[in-house]
Amino acid sequence: MIGKVLQDLAILAKNVYNIDKTGVMLSMLGSVKVLVGKDNTQDYRGVRVKRTIVTTIKCISADSRYLNLMII
Repeated sequence: MIGKVLQDLAILAKNVYNIDKTGVMLSMLGSVKVLVGKDNTQDYRGVRVKRTIVTTIKCISADSRYLNLMII
């Protein structure tokens, strides 16, 4: 599909970008993950879990130019 787009002389390769993001959830030490059914009313239901989410973003143009990798 991108090949058809780049064949159009009005569209410059330097103006066509692809962006990709990937996220990873990191659990903090001492956190607990518990899976329970919706009808379960035990004390641990709704326990707060400390977590950190790390997201990386990369952006590359059709003519191989790129933005620096971003880590959020």
